[in-house]
Amino acid sequence: MSGDAIESNRVKLRLDRLVAGGEAMGRLDDGRVAFVRGGLAGEEVDARVLNDRKDFVRAHVDSVDDVLEASVERVVPTCPHRRAGCGGCGWMHLSTAAQFDAKVDIVKESLRRIGRLDDGVVDAVVRAGGSVEPFGYRTTLRLTGIAASDGGGVGFREERSDEVVAIDHCQVAHENISRLLRDLEVAPGVELTLRTSVATGGVTARWTKPEDRRRRGERRRKIAADAGGRGAVSGLPSDVHIGDRAFLTERIAGANLMVSAPSFFQSGAQAAELLVDAVERTAPELGRAKHALDAYGGVGLFAATVMRPARHVTLVESSRSSTLDAAVNLETRSASIVRTDVAKWVLPDGSPPIDVIVADPARPGLAKPGVGALVATSAPVLILVSCDPGSMARDAFLLAEAGYRLESVEVLDLFPQTHHVETVARFAR
Repeated sequence: MSGDAIESNRVKLRLDRLVAGGEAMGRLDDGRVAFVRGGLAGEEVDARVLNDRKDFVRAHVDSVDDVLEASVERVVPTCPHRRAGCGGCGWMHLSTAAQFDAKVDIVKESLRRIGRLDDGVVDAVVRAGGSVEPFGYRTTLRLTGIAASDGGGVGFREERSDEVVAIDHCQVAHENISRLLRDLEVAPGVELTLRTSVATGGVTARWTKPEDRRRRGERRRKIAADAGGRGAVSGLPSDVHIGDRAFLTERIAGANLMVSAPSFFQSGAQAAELLVDAVERTAPELGRAKHALDAYGGVGLFAATVMRPARHVTLVESSRSSTLDAAVNLETRSASIVRTDVAKWVLPDGSPPIDVIVADPARPGLAKPGVGALVATSAPVLILVSCDPGSMARDAFLLAEAGYRLESVEVLDLFPQTHHVETVARFAR
């Protein structure tokens, strides 16, 4: 690629593979790496340059007209909102059949590059697991309000932009909440979160509004779903439960789980079932454990299901809402619920030793503090549930340094039409 191409804000190149984050990667004539959003492996594209850096370039394929030679796996997105620029389903231009294979390859590449494992080890430990249905799987949606002058309603943001694309349905959302979208009116700047229960059909709603920006450009949010803030959202059916105290009951693997509106839950009931099944198969020791640790335990998804045989369960979670839910979900169990960051938690003196850890951290992963806290328990088995291949691979490297061997990684597709991928990895001392 010549300097003139960069100066004209365009770059032509062939793309080699898809990488973590959803972009396609290629190499420029000057040796720099280019990350191209909207491209696919094997394609030749004429992309618009977004960032021209010393060591790399980021670019974007704005339309199919920018694809000079298309992949056989390229398809036209079925969703009109995606075609209009909605950033919610960044891989809808890749055939559903090819998405899972691409995610498995990304996990393997992350383990090689970040986890520093050789090809033989990676090929031996990584296996493909299950996938949720490609559409209608999401039971939680986060939406943004649109000003009346722009047509009103709700929408999703464009990729890497604050612009909002109006929507009246969502193909990946469960029908219980997708059917509500066309009647909603949400004030501009307000973010509305809808959640539904597959088991009961109930729906919760909570919303936030931006206040003054704080240091480093971050936004502070406050709850607006109270008596003074209901005017921010209209069009919700009367049976929708509103606010932080609203909750649903979801049934996963035979367990009824209370899930409050502010609490984290998986992308949907199918996803939760797949995760529970994968953890159960990956950690057969849970069937005879005397003491199990559910780290980053949320509302108690694993503690209430795969950890049922354990004599005692300790759940560690920093969210107040989630720990209150967990107390309800584990009220008939011998369980200790500790509200704190896992990185700050220490197994109390005199506690029985932990036989198995199941850790399900947020996207940044365990990192050194989390690894240090879990390794300090000397548990013989650690199951790491991760939603980011990069942080999973980094944690695998840190755990290896601490004496934990990676024995298996199961790849799950809980987010079809997007680049997001879930893994369930087993480590043993």
